[in-house]
Amino acid sequence: MENTIERTDTAELLARIEARDRLTFEEWKAVEDTASTEELGRLADKMRSGLHPDDVVTYVVDRNVNYSNVCVSVCTFCAFYRKPGSPEGYVHSYEEIFGKVEEMIDLGGSGVLMQGGLHPDLPLDYYTGLLRELKTRYKIHLHCFSPPELDHLAKITGLGVEGLLRELRAAGLDSIPGGGGEILVDEIRRKRRTHCNTEEWLNV
Repeated sequence: MENTIERTDTAELLARIEARDRLTFEEWKAVEDTASTEELGRLADKMRSGLHPDDVVTYVVDRNVNYSNVCVSVCTFCAFYRKPGSPEGYVHSYEEIFGKVEEMIDLGGSGVLMQGGLHPDLPLDYYTGLLRELKTRYKIHLHCFSPPELDHLAKITGLGVEGLLRELRAAGLDSIPGGGGEILVDEIRRKRRTHCNTEEWLNV
């Protein structure tokens, strides 16, 4: 009986979303917990077709730029990171990153997804200076730094997450990606030796 009521509530909430009725946080959480991926996909496609009746699908051309592969985390599934001091570790200069951005712009790109490892020594000025230079030189969207990176940087700078985000936003950050959230179950995250825990990831 409880499952029937739950599914009925979910159907009502999905209908309200389709009608563009504002949901509370608790209602959104209920949708997240009970609606299937297929239901959400069908609803998203239906709303898309309402916005674009000519069956037009839009997309963004951007580029993934990794500014550094040096990382103090040792996630068991990651082939990207190199420990501090590794001869295969790198930190790209601003000029190297500008070159990658210009290649992307030449191909019609309009944004950069920029991420890297949890570097133990890069100062905040590296990040804020890079964002400012990119915003000054190019008209692009800066989608940068995953929650684990931000959690790490918030700790080593002592700014806390909110203070750090203020600094990065002032420097030109437009949005952040959802990297590092592969599985938000702490028991599994501990086994895989992932960066921050679930609460820290969600806090960002």
